[in-house]
Amino acid sequence: MSTDTLTVEEVENLGYYDFMAYLEVPFFNIGGAVSLEALAERCGISEHSHVLDVGCGTGGNAVHLVERFGCKVTGIDISELMIEKARKRATNLGMEDVLNFQVGDAYSLDFPDLSFDSVLTIFVSQFLDIDRAFPEFNRVLKPDGYLGINEMYRLSEVAPEDLAEVDYAEQVFRELTELPFRIRSPETWEKAFIDSGFSDVSVDTFSEFFDVQRGLAMIGEMGGWINLLKILWRTFSLSVKSKKIRARYSKINKGKNVMLRDKKTKKYFGYVLGVGKK
Repeated sequence: MSTDTLTVEEVENLGYYDFMAYLEVPFFNIGGAVSLEALAERCGISEHSHVLDVGCGTGGNAVHLVERFGCKVTGIDISELMIEKARKRATNLGMEDVLNFQVGDAYSLDFPDLSFDSVLTIFVSQFLDIDRAFPEFNRVLKPDGYLGINEMYRLSEVAPEDLAEVDYAEQVFRELTELPFRIRSPETWEKAFIDSGFSDVSVDTFSEFFDVQRGLAMIGEMGGWINLLKILWRTFSLSVKSKKIRARYSKINKGKNVMLRDKKTKKYFGYVLGVGKK
């Protein structure tokens, strides 16, 4: 499916991830390249590594891994439009020999046992049933391979007066994606690794999502100001043309406000870099 000739009505009916592909959002990870590189280092990724990027989106993170570490990356995503954009990115960069993208299911990976040196999820495992997904990730890892995640966390204890708002933020993304979205506590993330057979587990928490320096760096990571302005312009144009899309933006912004901006509630959220060894 190509997004080049879609009507506004067709865009309205896109699923959440196909919609983000249409906007050409290059990546979704909290923390940008800084957190991605830190996770890759924890997983021992090098020029000799073959990495599986589960939920690869339009391929931004995979490209960065290749450029920074010289590894080979296979990316899968449930969205056909995401994979279309990712393949186009690989072709435009001349990276077809080190980047491979295909539609795939995290619960039933189309790869033999012991295929990869590392499996990464970036802002993806929080949308999965990890009791099903983590054992499957373990299956395709080579001995001594690593599972690494860069996902959001939510503190296990929330003040009663803030609980409704915090729960609402999760509900927004559960409804938008129609996936089992759940922001787990650091302790729950750690337990998931251990229960799925991983050893040497570490789950590091980070409570600050953004600062000025990181924000400026992420603009570069998104392709610079020109590319960012293109995304913003497309977003604005769609909101003008469609009441349904305006409602979608409003819902997303309400959820993000609870998690990222509201001083009363954002203290309960952060992101983890979690790693486990097979």
